[in-house]
Order: sequence, then structure tokens, then C-alpha cells
Amino acid sequence: MDAYSLFLVFLAIYIAVLLGIGLYFSRQQKSVTDFWLAGRELGPGIIGFSAASAWITASALLLATGLFLLIGVGSIWIWVFPNIAGLIVIAAISGRIKNIPALTQPELMEIRYDPMIRVPVALAVTIMMILFSVTDFIGFKLVLGTFFGIDPFFAVTIMAVSVALYVTVGGFRAVVWTDVVQYILLAGLAIYVASLSLDLIAAKDVTLIAASSALGADWWDPFLLGGLLGALVFLVALLPGWVAEQDPWQKIWAARDAGSAKKGLLLGAALLALVYLCCFVTAIGLSVLYPKPAGEVEAEMLYLKIISDNVSPTLLALLSIGFAAASMSCTDTFATSAASCVSRDLVQRHLWPTATMKQMLVVNRILVIVMITISASIALYATSIVDAVIIATVIGTTSYFFPIIGGLYWKRATRWGALAALIVGGGTQILLISYEQFWYKLPLDTISPYLTEHGVLAGLSLSALFFVGVSLATRPEPDIRLAPFFPDIAEKVFSHDLPRADRDGKRYLAVSSCIEEKTAGERSHLNLAIEHSLVQDNGVEGLSWEAFVKGLMERYPLWFTPTGGHIVYRLSQADMLACVKMVRGDNSHIWLSAEPRSEQGERLKDEIFLAYGEIDEVLAAFGMKARLG
Repeated sequence: MDAYSLFLVFLAIYIAVLLGIGLYFSRQQKSVTDFWLAGRELGPGIIGFSAASAWITASALLLATGLFLLIGVGSIWIWVFPNIAGLIVIAAISGRIKNIPALTQPELMEIRYDPMIRVPVALAVTIMMILFSVTDFIGFKLVLGTFFGIDPFFAVTIMAVSVALYVTVGGFRAVVWTDVVQYILLAGLAIYVASLSLDLIAAKDVTLIAASSALGADWWDPFLLGGLLGALVFLVALLPGWVAEQDPWQKIWAARDAGSAKKGLLLGAALLALVYLCCFVTAIGLSVLYPKPAGEVEAEMLYLKIISDNVSPTLLALLSIGFAAASMSCTDTFATSAASCVSRDLVQRHLWPTATMKQMLVVNRILVIVMITISASIALYATSIVDAVIIATVIGTTSYFFPIIGGLYWKRATRWGALAALIVGGGTQILLISYEQFWYKLPLDTISPYLTEHGVLAGLSLSALFFVGVSLATRPEPDIRLAPFFPDIAEKVFSHDLPRADRDGKRYLAVSSCIEEKTAGERSHLNLAIEHSLVQDNGVEGLSWEAFVKGLMERYPLWFTPTGGHIVYRLSQADMLACVKMVRGDNSHIWLSAEPRSEQGERLKDEIFLAYGEIDEVLAAFGMKARLG
């Protein structure tokens, strides 16, 4: 069999394995939390491999090696260092992120600010994730085109269909577990190519040290691109966008506890460093084996050339699976992240707030396919890897970096400041990119060094200025929105009185016996299904969810809807993740859940019991009765 036929065989086996993983985890999906966040049960190992796999694409292998070869050590500020540092910074702030029971960044920002901020941020995140996904499709079509001469349309279609199959079936659990397989394959690819380059230069009687020395002082200068100021410009341009990137935040919310999230992201940074070290070694080898490339694209393609020139058909097919793994591991993450924003922040929040969990699971699967299709379609016409990545990053940097990070740490940040930063910063950046791409048709840094990387410094500065200025000029946010983020305000807002429930009572024993409980890390997961009977005397066939939620909040002030009526919290303490949460299961069920720390387990059983009683009373006003489901 030729290399292409072998590749198709290996690809079929590989996709079958991924689909099997998806089918296995499909059985564990009962809610949108299960689909988007794997039930919040992930440990540090799986998070680490998934975080690294999601940030290393086939394009990244080509790009990092090409930049090292073309520019030298100074290129670390363009890609490698911000990539690794981004995960380290996110790990450092993971404790703040984890305690907010959001599924997406826009949802977190609605909890912190106001509903009006949610849609603009959702649109910004979705655009950013789609553009990141485009880079994976670009890398994959370059690989298959170079190795096998496959038409870009068929290459993109192969990848799109493959990813859509296992993600739509298995959700986020499938994404993270397939990421483990995919990281092993792509790391194996990187290690093999680095070893191959060393073997080939050794055959020319050139050692790694000799090859390194021959590159010259400029190649080894870490501040070649504009000195220290140039390095800072690149960090300011790229690092905030990657810190604010949604997909690693989703892994934090999917972690079983804050410690697992932090350890997992630090592990991910170390795994990233391993792969980029291999790219560095490969670049040194390529400098001996081939003439110095004239430009970025030519430098990137040498990574593929060393493989196609020196391996057997069977090995070429296997290495191509490594590239496929690298591409798919990121596309599945980015497509899932984009789809979660559209599903959670647009459809469920605004367009269809009365949808049941079963209906939203169907919507989720459809939207994953839509996001993959959009990214694949754009990739058919895009060619530059680095442009797509940087454009996506700087849009995120200028639009919502300050609102989301400022909201976590600055009490005085307001909804109006966040909205102003989003509109002014993001709008400025989009205008600058449009001007550069369609009118000026030259890099903006040819006008001024302060417009480096599509003028991101201008957009970021305006975003910061409007965020701080407008926040200080407008009324502070109410304490109820600040309390989940700032412990001192929570002390004022929430009572320290423990719930009072008769644990020996017959009704308590009946309710507590129906509470499902399992432990994941330092948190317990409590769940109770409540079935409500249909009205018998007036012909109404189901519960009006909006009217029910309104009645519950009017009768019991502890119930609160910080992110819309589709999810209702019984806010009895500052730890929102531990508070009782109510969602609509289907037309005849209400689901209660809570994720308290293990030492709070008994208290939260009391709270669930009280919540059940309050729900039962309000249902009775609608001529209905609660039953333990």
C-alpha cells in the first residue's frame, strides 16, 4: 500500500477510537453541565494533557519551528513564551475563577455585572474561537497537501467530519479524554522529528553544539526584535488575549476542585514546554540541512519537507496521524468553546429560556456542527497561520481582557465601564485590522512602532482607559453582584445563620434519601430530581416555568436569577458553587443540585430539603404537587 492508502487506514482506526470514546461518555450526559463541563469532575492529569493538547496545533508545530529557524531565540516572544506563560497566569488566578458557577466567560460577566454585557462578550469569544479553529484547519490542509497532494476541500472535510462525530456524541468529556490520546501522538511526532533532524546532521558530521554555534550571535539574541521594549510589546499584544481565552477557563470550571485546576494547568505548561523544546532542536537541525528560508511560509514548510524527504511510506502515514491529532485536539476544544457561548449565552439565555435540558442537549450538538462548518469554510480561503492566530488574539485582548480580569479583582468595576471597554477597545481593533487588511494593505507598524501587531497597543490602551474612567464615573455595582467575588462584601450580604431542618422528621428522611451524592476532590456533588404533577382541573398541560420562577422569587427572597430565569440560585452563602441551584429538567421534572465543599455536605442537604419545601409550596399555588423523582 502507498502512503496515502496507509494514512486512510490509520485515520479510520484513529477516528473509530475517538468515536468510541465519545460513545462511552455520551451515557453520562444528563445536563448542559455534563455536556460542556464534564460534570465538573476532572482531575489534574486530564486537565494538564487537555490544556497542552488544546494549545498545540499542527499549525503550532510548523509555526514555532519556522519562527525559530527564521528569527532565532528572539521569536519566543511572538509565540512560545506567551503560550506557556498564558497557562501559568491562568493557573495563578484559577482559584478566583473556579468558585463562580459559570459555564462560559459571558455568563461569569453577567453574574459580575449585568445581563447587557453578556451578548457582546459572547460574540467576541465566539469570533475568537472560530478564528483559532481556522488555524487548525489551515495546518491540516497544508500537511495533507504536502504529503499526499490532497485537495484542500477534501482535507478540510475529513477533519471537520471526524471532529464533529466524536464531539457531538460525547461532549466535553470526549474532548478532554481524546486530548490525552492526541497529546501523546503529537508529542511523539515532535520528539521523532527532533531526533530525525539530529540523526541527519550527525550523518553530515555536524554536532548539535556545532550547528548551534554556526547560527551566530544574532540568532541567539533573545531581544533581537526591538530589545526589551520589543519583547514587552509582544507580551502586551498577545499574553492578555491568551489569559482571557475561554477554553482553559472552561477546564477550570470542569475541574473537580481549585487545586486540581491549578495543578493541571501548570502540568499543561510543562507539557507545552516539552513540545516547543523539540521544535527548537528541530530548527537547529533544519538550519544545517536546508538553505535559510526567505520567509515565514517557506520556513514553516521545511518542517514538512524534512519528513517527506526522509521517512518510509508507513512512517509517513503514522506521522500524518500525529498531525491529525494535533489539529483535531484544538479544533474540538475551540469549536466546543464557541458553541457553548452561542448555546448558553444566546439561545438559552435570550432566544429560548424555557427550553428543557433535553432540548438544550440537542441544540448543543447542532451548534458544535455549525461552529466546525464555519471554521472549515473560512479555512478553505485562508493561508496564513500566524495572521489568523494573532488577529483572533488581539481582538480578544482589546475587547474583554480588562472587563473580565478587572471584574475578578477590582470592586469598583461597573457594567458601564466593562461595556465601554468592550465597545471602544474591540471596535478600535477591528477598525485597525480592517484598515490594514483592506485599505492600507501593509502592516500598521510601517506607520509607527506603536502600531505593532495590528495596532493592539492602541486598542488595549483605549480599552483600559475607558474601563477605568467610565467605571469611576458611574454608580458602583450592587453588593449582591460583588459578594460572590469578594469575601469582605459577602460578609455583609449573607447571613451566617445555619439552615434549620428537623433531620429526624419523616419528610426530611424521605427527601434526604433521594439526594444523589458523589465526591469529586474537595467538593461533593448533590442532586435531587423533583417530579411535578400536571394540573387536572383546568386543562393546562404543563408548568409555566417563567411564572413559577417569578412566584418562587416573590415568596422566598433567597431565590435569585443572576443569569436569567433558566437557572435559579438559592443564594444563602457567598460560595455560589455550593448554593442550591434549580433548573428545568424536562416538562415534568425540576432538578436541584449543589456542589459544596465536603465539610459542608450535611448543611447543603438541609438547604436542599428547605428548597424542596419552598418549591412544593409554590407548585401548590399552581395546582400542582411536587413528588420525589
